[in-house]
Amino acid sequence: MPIPTTRDYNELNEFERHVHSLSEGPPPLDPDTKTWDYSPQTCNLRFEAASRGPPAASCSYLFTTVPELCNFIGNLHGGCAATIVDCLTSVLMLALSSPGHFSTAGTTRNLHLTYIRPVPVGTEVRIVCEMVNMGQRMALVKAEICRAEDGKVCIVAAHEKVNLDGSSL
Repeated sequence: MPIPTTRDYNELNEFERHVHSLSEGPPPLDPDTKTWDYSPQTCNLRFEAASRGPPAASCSYLFTTVPELCNFIGNLHGGCAATIVDCLTSVLMLALSSPGHFSTAGTTRNLHLTYIRPVPVGTEVRIVCEMVNMGQRMALVKAEICRAEDGKVCIVAAHEKVNLDGSSL
């Protein structure tokens, strides 16, 4: 089931529709297999916008911090934030990929998050992912998670990816 959008689906351009279609993530190979992921439906993830650029390719989403994503004191858990950043920056990678060039979104080389302020349960936030560089073998995507109500930055991230297409690993 596709995630909701903040605008009418018919208003999305071709690239936005492509990013939106990738935002749900792939179905599991085996439906009985449990994998580590966040649930876009649980946190009310909503696709907001995407652009190929210029200046840079980007995509943005809104979501609400729910108890399932929080630590014992009621703030967005750092590991959950990292998972969300990993998944949504990878969506941008897939949207920009081509055969032989990050066609599986590559693999994470480094994922660095800096936590600036807490994100309490019930907070609506915006995550913006922006492509910094996408070379033949390496890519860097940055992300920010900000409070939707005032735009204050809560988390900044840098996600380095390695292209594994054609790899014999």
